[in-house]
Amino acid sequence: MANEFTYRADHIGALITPSALSDARKRYALGEIDLERLREAENIAIKSAVAMQRSVGLSVTTDGGFRRADRTAVKLDGSTLATSEPTPLRSLSRRPIKVTVPAARPAAGEPLDRAIARAAIVKKEIEALIAAGVDYIQLDAPGYAVLFEDRHAAAPSRPLDETLQLDETALAGIDRPSNVRIAVHFVRPDNAVLRQSNGGLRDTERLFQALPVDRFILPMDGAGKDFDLLRLVPKGKVLVLGLVSATKSASENVDDLMSWIDQAAKRIDGDDLALSPATGFVAGGEMSEADQLRRLELVADVATRWWGFAM
Repeated sequence: MANEFTYRADHIGALITPSALSDARKRYALGEIDLERLREAENIAIKSAVAMQRSVGLSVTTDGGFRRADRTAVKLDGSTLATSEPTPLRSLSRRPIKVTVPAARPAAGEPLDRAIARAAIVKKEIEALIAAGVDYIQLDAPGYAVLFEDRHAAAPSRPLDETLQLDETALAGIDRPSNVRIAVHFVRPDNAVLRQSNGGLRDTERLFQALPVDRFILPMDGAGKDFDLLRLVPKGKVLVLGLVSATKSASENVDDLMSWIDQAAKRIDGDDLALSPATGFVAGGEMSEADQLRRLELVADVATRWWGFAM
């Protein structure tokens, strides 16, 4: 039986900021418009993004990250995301709402206890989002990939024990309704998270077992896919295959994506799989808004072809 709330056609959340919103942010920074005008520009961009996600047929809805001036992180100062992000989304979409939060990570030379205190703030953020009715929360977790590089690579700056301790602090013991899903996104623009030495293989299994989440989102675009490692994912956890590039103009095709999902389904139950882009979308470089639309259409199309309409 298929899992409920599996969200087959997933996406990371961040969308390319429309030029009108970028201009509004610049004008706000220069003092040419007030906060109310900036919020109006954000609302227009979010409304358009929600309509686009609905028309494409994605399983979840995000605000594209358009409330965030800093697209790479949310300031962990104890303020809640729940007041600024889910509320307008709920009025615009009946589909499940997804919000991302950053994992707490220590700065260079910082004592671990300070990072643990920030991880406790992340937990409060997640609990506030759940209370606000968010259906799906994604923890963006950079840092794990470097732990699993080739044995000849430089040693990671922090041991796995410390990194896990931070995320377990943020995730453990959260009381949530049965429909709410929490995912960890292994932030990396390529497949290095799955390039293992023997020691890394053991660490990967430990990581999958230790993190108290429902879903793992693995970036797997580009060459060097190692589907055999998917057997390490615990039964009943959903693995989101980040097979679609969100950074390069050249696109994957339907046949290749279907074949890759077939390969993954030989190692893990197909009911425990989903599909997404590998990363969030960002402006500049090779990627345009038209490219972004085509990639999201591709994700929804392939998800429908492989899993049917049980999205």
